[in-house]
Amino acid sequence: MKKKWEEPRIQVQEFIPNEYVAVCWGVACDVSWANDYEQRYGFWDGGNVSHASDHCGNSSNQVIYDRNNDGVGEAMVETGTDGLGTLACTIYTGYNQYTGRFTGQTSASQVEVGDLIYWTTRSGNRTWHHRGTVTATAEGHPNRS
Repeated sequence: MKKKWEEPRIQVQEFIPNEYVAVCWGVACDVSWANDYEQRYGFWDGGNVSHASDHCGNSSNQVIYDRNNDGVGEAMVETGTDGLGTLACTIYTGYNQYTGRFTGQTSASQVEVGDLIYWTTRSGNRTWHHRGTVTATAEGHPNRS
């Protein structure tokens, strides 16, 4: 029996993951810069508004995560706050060294790995001012999602 010759062709299968891994980036606060900022601009309050490497200085304490499972970060929160609970972060893209004000308020959806960002957290009448670089995974949690 003779077979009919067919022209070669390429077929591509679409990759469909069996599990969704949410976007989750870590951001460690540069605690030396932040403590200097609080003192320089009058927020220090005798050390009541301070930064420590085992709290905000740990990238797994500030995370940008994907609430809607659409691959875009929607929120940034700080955890491990020494009894203050989970705090929402307000993100900024810049800092004016002459006025001490953070500038360019933005949303978590605009932040990318490698960005230097500034953010504030609040509890009661206290406000903390932070600076850090967004990393692809949270320190100590390589598969955090």
